[in-house]
Amino acid sequence: FLILLFFLIKSNLFANEKKKIIENFNNIETLKFDFIQISNDNKENGNCFLKRPHFLKCEYKNENKKELIINRRNLVIYHKKFNKTYYYPVSKSYFADILNREKFANLISNGNINLYDDGFGIKYFSEDKGNIIFFFHKENLNLIGWEFIDFNENHTSFKINNLRKNETLDKKLFAIPEAN
Repeated sequence: FLILLFFLIKSNLFANEKKKIIENFNNIETLKFDFIQISNDNKENGNCFLKRPHFLKCEYKNENKKELIINRRNLVIYHKKFNKTYYYPVSKSYFADILNREKFANLISNGNINLYDDGFGIKYFSEDKGNIIFFFHKENLNLIGWEFIDFNENHTSFKINNLRKNETLDKKLFAIPEAN
C-alpha cells in the first residue's frame, strides 16, 4: 500500500510540474538565447532567436557562418561563406513541436518526467522523429536545453544559456536567403 501511495503522490507532483512547464512556455512569444550544440563529438555554439508560432533562426559562430532558419513550413540550413542554401521539411523535426503551443503542450503532457539535480527532464518518443529529452530549470521552469537521438543513433545535445524572453524581434530576421 505504501509503495502504491508513493507512486500516486509522485505522479501527482510531476503532473503539476508538467502543467506549470506548459503554462510557463505558453506565456512566451519570443526567445533570445546563446547555445552550445554537440553532435557526434562536434561542438558548435552561437545564438538563436525564436518567434512563435512560426519562426526560428540560429546563427552558428563557425567558419562556414552556418544559419538554421525556420520560416513557417521551411527549414533551411544556409552557409554564408559558400552562399549555399539547403531546404528540409520542418515537419520531420521537433522544431515544429517547440514553436506550436498545442503540439508542445501535447509533447510535454505525454512525455515521461524525471527529476535531475538542476531541474526536470521530459522524455518523449515519436515514431517519425526519434527520442528527445527537454530539460527545464528546477526553480523558474525555463527551457535550458534538449538532447535528441535519431533513428541512426546520432546524438545531439543542445544547451541554452543567457535566455531572454518576450523581447521584440523583427520578422525580417527570419527571411530565407535567395536560392542559389
